Amino acid sequence: MAIRPLVRRSSIADVYIALVAGLGAILLVFASLEAHPEAVDPVMFLLVMALAGIAQRNPVTLFRASAISVAFAVKIAAYVLFGTGVALWATIVVVAVNAYTPKPKPARKILFNFGQLTIATYVASTIYRAIGGEVPPGAIVPTMLAVAVSACGYFLVNSTLTATVISLTSTNGFISTWRQNFSWMPLNYLATAVNGAALALAYQTLGAVGALVFVLPLGIAWYSFKLYMIKSSELRERNRELVMMNESLQRTTSRLEESHVSLVGALLGSLAAKDRGTRGHSAATMFHALAVARALGLGPDEMAAVQLGALFHDIGKIGVPDHILKKPASLTEEEWTEMKTHPIIGANLLGEVPNLELIRPIVLAHHEHYDGSGYPLGLKGTQIPLAAQIIACADAYEAMISTRPYRAAMNREDALNELNRVRGSQLNPVVVDAFMEHLRTQPPEPHVEAEHDRAYERAVEAVRLASS
Repeated sequence: MAIRPLVRRSSIADVYIALVAGLGAILLVFASLEAHPEAVDPVMFLLVMALAGIAQRNPVTLFRASAISVAFAVKIAAYVLFGTGVALWATIVVVAVNAYTPKPKPARKILFNFGQLTIATYVASTIYRAIGGEVPPGAIVPTMLAVAVSACGYFLVNSTLTATVISLTSTNGFISTWRQNFSWMPLNYLATAVNGAALALAYQTLGAVGALVFVLPLGIAWYSFKLYMIKSSELRERNRELVMMNESLQRTTSRLEESHVSLVGALLGSLAAKDRGTRGHSAATMFHALAVARALGLGPDEMAAVQLGALFHDIGKIGVPDHILKKPASLTEEEWTEMKTHPIIGANLLGEVPNLELIRPIVLAHHEHYDGSGYPLGLKGTQIPLAAQIIACADAYEAMISTRPYRAAMNREDALNELNRVRGSQLNPVVVDAFMEHLRTQPPEPHVEAEHDRAYERAVEAVRLASS
């Protein structure tokens, strides 16, 4: 279990978007300075800009907050005919139309679209020229080959940048986002690129009239995208119906799992009746453990694991005989050996409960030592779940300041000195430091018992709700 970074994903996404937009702006300025407006046919220039706007006005929406349009083909025609500068100006038209199509978009999405489309177009145009593509186009075969390779570059840059921003602004990972949104698209991009090259070659041979004739293949490409998405939507709808049909089975399974949780809740009650000190000790341990987990930046899932781990960490003592649990003197070696079985007993109990099996390793490891000298498995360092290391620190402190039949309770200062002594051997030094910092903010122990009890009651209530 790793400590989560304190920097939020949304902040990382904002920095990423700013970098993409900034690089796009630099490339736009650079390409514009290298452009040669005098070599551009104004009629074809206006036609390219109009086609770019019209194509972008009718995009095809993808599965996850992204879209594709055949404006890509128009940009290819632009850099094949007139170079990178005109292609990037066509990109500006695409971005401007996209900002309000099909509905207005937030500023950061507009900035990202500008950046990623500009970068992808610039890379594609550069690749086209680098492998021998001529501006304006020359022979048909070399032009088509250069366009095909440049289209691959455009697709890789465009899909990578877009999948990255989607993964940073959602719960989906990069690989799953790319596969779902883009894995099916390379052939469509290639076909659209060929149309763009054909548009440029038609203009080169027949002028503006020839270019208009070749607008028809772009319409066909747009329709193929649209048809594919309609069919895909129908398939997803059928899958949704299958999910709904399985819901009743899932509810039944859930109720079976909840009944197991209820059983463990009953075991908690039995342990509390067997050892009256268990509730107060578990409540205080949970209170401190949650505070340390919060200070270390753990997320909701890890916090829940710490809470349940602290609640159930001593559940295995239900299998330890009373004469050992309540012995008013130090344990013999044989008795101590039996007492050390309680993490294994607790882990085995929880291993039978589907809803709680994930905290089984925490309960099993809460008496392991950072240097490997603990029990029952002799784990060390990062082999020990972080939640178990946190609970071990809180558990050790609470044990020291509690009265035992065979010894008096330590005061807070002595207990903290002892924690500092075993820092790095028995306990994780990072956890100890966070625990001590937390304890400095707490009043003397008698005044926080109510807070401990509230934390315990909340955890128990969560278990009860799961079984209701």
